[in-house]
Amino acid sequence: MDIRSCLALLDLVRLSEQADRSFATACRRHAKAITARRAAESALADSDSEEGKVRAGLVSRLEAARRRQREDSLKAQRAFLAARAAGKRLSRAYAPYAAGSAPGANRAALCRELFAGRLLELIGQADVLPVQSSGGKDSLAMLHRVVTWARAAGCLHKVVVVHADLGESSEWPGVRELVARQAERYGVRFIAVEAEGGLYRLVEKRGKFPDSKNRLCTSQLKRDRLAPVITLLVQELGLSRQAVVVNFMGIRAEESAARRRKPELALDTRLGNGNRLVVTAHPILDMSETEVWQTIAQNGLEYHPAYDAGLPRLSCILCVLAGREWLIRAARLCLTLGLTHPQRYADLEARIGHTFQKKLSVAEIWAEAQRRGPLEDWERGDAIRRHLGEEAAAQYLRRLELAA
Repeated sequence: MDIRSCLALLDLVRLSEQADRSFATACRRHAKAITARRAAESALADSDSEEGKVRAGLVSRLEAARRRQREDSLKAQRAFLAARAAGKRLSRAYAPYAAGSAPGANRAALCRELFAGRLLELIGQADVLPVQSSGGKDSLAMLHRVVTWARAAGCLHKVVVVHADLGESSEWPGVRELVARQAERYGVRFIAVEAEGGLYRLVEKRGKFPDSKNRLCTSQLKRDRLAPVITLLVQELGLSRQAVVVNFMGIRAEESAARRRKPELALDTRLGNGNRLVVTAHPILDMSETEVWQTIAQNGLEYHPAYDAGLPRLSCILCVLAGREWLIRAARLCLTLGLTHPQRYADLEARIGHTFQKKLSVAEIWAEAQRRGPLEDWERGDAIRRHLGEEAAAQYLRRLELAA
């Protein structure tokens, strides 16, 4: 199957999934309407002793509930027919390639089949290649790999580095500027989107901290900021056809069981629409942490000094998913840099009555960090030194010096 036929089928998968999602939403609304109608009937049945005016209001409420149920029932029927039609269109289009088998029941398997071995083809066919970068080590290795592929395909100009700036209340100093320099090194466009107030403001508004089951910091401060950027990039193209967007994210299978289950390529039916077909790519899914640092060292790529200070990730200064020792080390680095974030978060904890983690407060972290004192035992290149050895660190520092 050629790449254009593949893209056409992927768009039919998008339409089928979106139609199914609309049907599910319509069914939920219909179920709520039935519940509301039953409640109105019950209230009217219990109103024999009520005054006429009250009873008339209950009759009016029941009529409105019945009308809403009828309307939602019709919407659910229309949504069902639309979903069925979308599934049939997909099956008919796929039939010549699969001896008439029907893919509607297993679209995920169909996507895996369509995507198999096609990442480089997709890069060549894409109209824009956004790279979601936090500025951390994985994002840096991902950017290097994507740029290498895009340059080989003659489409480096399509690469756009997108950074969700969490602001000074959340991120280590210099992260935004670092991501801009990382993009500049390759001569690609850089876009920063603001996450107003960062984690601090999110917690202040919500009255509680996120956790591993409610990762609002990821969804609201990062993922939700992506859609407007994709819209902007597609609008700038001014195409009269559907744009193809390959959106790169720097997750690695080694990091967690959930990430090991992620495919290299996935169709994004939430960001996709008639104007754009969006494919999410995980280009470093197969890389180990050692391979990430090898990529950085061998190519003399600039990384954030927080890694040299012993932090394993370039996340928020105080990450709700981090372990105790990681957090204490981050707080000690704050002492070294003269940052007041731990005290601000400790004050926020006291104000909202909710601790940073279920069994660990920022107040405890900050107290222990102050007891141990500032970090003084690190220097540039220590991250390379820890992962790859002294010689690799020395060569890396020489490469940085030459690049300066």
